[in-house]
Amino acid sequence: MNRTICTSLVFCLLCSLSVANAQEDIVSANLSFNYISSTLQTFRASGRLVNNPGIDGADLEHFIALLEDSYQAFSRSFNSDSAMCKFYRDPENGRMTIEERAELSFSFLRDLQARIVQFMEVDAEFQEAVEEQFGSILLRNINAAKLNSVSYQRLPSSEFDEAATINFLDAMCV
Repeated sequence: MNRTICTSLVFCLLCSLSVANAQEDIVSANLSFNYISSTLQTFRASGRLVNNPGIDGADLEHFIALLEDSYQAFSRSFNSDSAMCKFYRDPENGRMTIEERAELSFSFLRDLQARIVQFMEVDAEFQEAVEEQFGSILLRNINAAKLNSVSYQRLPSSEFDEAATINFLDAMCV
């Protein structure tokens, strides 16, 4: 009896740790996406790497390419060229209400759990690539900087209500 209780408690503890780790991972993915998005937006607007995490001039082009690749990996299913955005912007769909068009457009995305897994994988790949190509000091600097990054774009990593869905589509499908 005691052994069964202990086994059950250990199982419950492991499950709760797994859930906590998954929550930390999706928070990290959201922060990484914000960092990547805001860094690229600022770089495109100014031609400079504002809040440089430690990239020297020789590595700038390679670093920006890594950010671009990671951004594409994160946003492949919801960027401006995605099926979701093409449907949302299609003038033929203008006869629908915006709510109907938004709901149908958003349905082009994978289910929430699959999106979360994808975002966590992209984040892990991004962090591994940074560490492998630029070192652990730069990765630490980026992880610190991403806590303060602000972007008008966000990952669809949670359930959205109707208004949030429309706002998301308006931001991403420009």
